[in-house]
Amino acid sequence: MRLLFIIRCMNLKGNIKHGGHGTLTYMRWKSMMQRCNYPKAANYKYYGALGIKVCDRWHDYASFLADMGECPDRSMTLDRIDNTKWYEPGNCRWITQAAQNKHRPSHRVELTHNGETHSVTEWAAIIGISANTINQRLYVGWSAEKALTTPPRGSGRFGDR
Repeated sequence: MRLLFIIRCMNLKGNIKHGGHGTLTYMRWKSMMQRCNYPKAANYKYYGALGIKVCDRWHDYASFLADMGECPDRSMTLDRIDNTKWYEPGNCRWITQAAQNKHRPSHRVELTHNGETHSVTEWAAIIGISANTINQRLYVGWSAEKALTTPPRGSGRFGDR
């Protein structure tokens, strides 16, 4: 309890503060809170509107920080291990965005070419074309074969820059 008291302090208006404002961990916590609790948030329709909640304990930033620790670096995001459960202790971890995308079947586009099936991200690494370029090509109607075998022009439409 004493540690919690040390982390918190009073600001000039008399409001209790946690001391984390502006940190990477605080930004990740605030994003989680917004997407689950505020209907005007851009991602609310994918979280709060679908019933994804934040446990009561984590409505307090200091408790979230005590359970999750600091976010290791900018490449890490907050991930729910079981996407059917809430943001709560035991169901969350810090993970890279690339690793997080791999276990999201709703966001995973798989392409089969020459008998091999991979995600767009995996194909990008295999053939040396950015995933963005492959996605753009598919979006405008290119076949998987054309999207994966046409070399980028270096710049311009659907070429890597």
